[in-house]
Amino acid sequence: MEGTLYSEKIWLYLHFPLLPLETLIAGQDADFCLQKPTAVVAQVNNSYRIVCCNTGADSTGIEPNLALSTALALCSELVVLQQQPEQEKAALYQLALTAYNFSPVVIIDEPQGIWLELSGCDRLFKGYNNLLDKLHLALLSQSFTADVGIAFSADAARLLCQPGFPSHLPCSTQIAEQLQTLPLTEFATSEKQLRHFHQLGLHSFGDLLALPRASLGQRFGIELLRTLELLLAEKPCSLERFEPAETFHDVLQHPQGIISKEGLLFPMKTLVQRFQLYLHARQCRCRDLEWRFESLFGETCSMTVTLSNSENNGASILSLSRLQLERLLLPGSIEKISLFSDNFAESTLGSFDLFGDPLQANTTSTSSLIDKLNARLGAEALRQPMLSNNYLPEDASTLVAALNYSDLDVPSDALQPLWLLPKPIPIQMRQTQLFWREPLYILSGPRRLQGNWWQSEQQRDYYLACDKSGARYWLFKECASAHWFVHGLFS
Repeated sequence: MEGTLYSEKIWLYLHFPLLPLETLIAGQDADFCLQKPTAVVAQVNNSYRIVCCNTGADSTGIEPNLALSTALALCSELVVLQQQPEQEKAALYQLALTAYNFSPVVIIDEPQGIWLELSGCDRLFKGYNNLLDKLHLALLSQSFTADVGIAFSADAARLLCQPGFPSHLPCSTQIAEQLQTLPLTEFATSEKQLRHFHQLGLHSFGDLLALPRASLGQRFGIELLRTLELLLAEKPCSLERFEPAETFHDVLQHPQGIISKEGLLFPMKTLVQRFQLYLHARQCRCRDLEWRFESLFGETCSMTVTLSNSENNGASILSLSRLQLERLLLPGSIEKISLFSDNFAESTLGSFDLFGDPLQANTTSTSSLIDKLNARLGAEALRQPMLSNNYLPEDASTLVAALNYSDLDVPSDALQPLWLLPKPIPIQMRQTQLFWREPLYILSGPRRLQGNWWQSEQQRDYYLACDKSGARYWLFKECASAHWFVHGLFS
């Protein structure tokens, strides 16, 4: 009930029963797997057994732990996929990243489960029901099926896990009733313990709780009492919390191979979506990322997408990657696609106007243009002027790669032209009159500049001058030689 106030902690447990299957078909066109009876198998001792299967295979009588030979006898058209534990572990990590956007306390329960502590998260999502809806949509967008359990402790939430995703948070009374009627077959840790329960006439968790704790401890040992304390939230959960890794690395495999660049876009989009989840979870922005493509024959090629302004928008990252992919020569049929990044910047909170709309920075459009040009032409094709720590004007600016775009911060009190002559030109002195093409007249100055004291010290006195028509010039006089030069012209 949305209006119920929860004084206890609220734990949600997510179990992904089809994780082995849904991991293998993620990031590729899996219509053939969804339409045909499909099962995932793993080798147990010297035989292969079913790990999980889709509804098409289930309707033919195939179920987990069934021998592969028996499954093929039940369904000759069965599509058989080999289980990939490492891929499942990576997928569970991605699901934990998704959960991390809904709760600061996430715990991975390998091989197919995740805990979230929802206590207090209702304020951010304006209610627990809204939180559940958004979490459900996030899981559906990644094409993962989840069973859900909700209780006041992590262990109880796992025991109460049921198929389907709830649309609302159950009230405390409903949670207590579900726990009371829970069969002890779900609670017992061994067959021997379960037999002892039956011998005492205990069939549900409520029957067990009706007995004195001291009697339970004498008959079943201290370990059962500790389990009960965790189950009833009398002791805090001490499981290790999930924390996003310092670097991002994700891989998608395509055993059939991809032979066109257009065919690469769908798995690349999947990897970018996972990368965006990672950035949101860590509240950071990426400066660059690396794509790596490996062919069926072992040949590899890579490309690095560098951003002029740290970015975490998935659509922008994918668009830039697509532009740069057009210039890349791929090595035949691509079997493996990987995405890696370890260069991040802290994400800054955006500014908002009076009505709550985000204000865009002035450099957004410029940075986007630079990124697109770099992706299409290469980073070496663009340069931008940058100020340096040097007092001499000809050394005060330089051209650098336009990867970290920023507006030039020219001092407002610096009375000098933006563009200088390629080389200072000597000025004639006719009697006491400065002359360069025509007589020049001093308007203001001097302003002394001094530099290169560690090599050959230079001292210059700069002046603002003009001619008869009003054109203005920037002049300097070398203090050592007393020679005059024109260094720049004002527009």
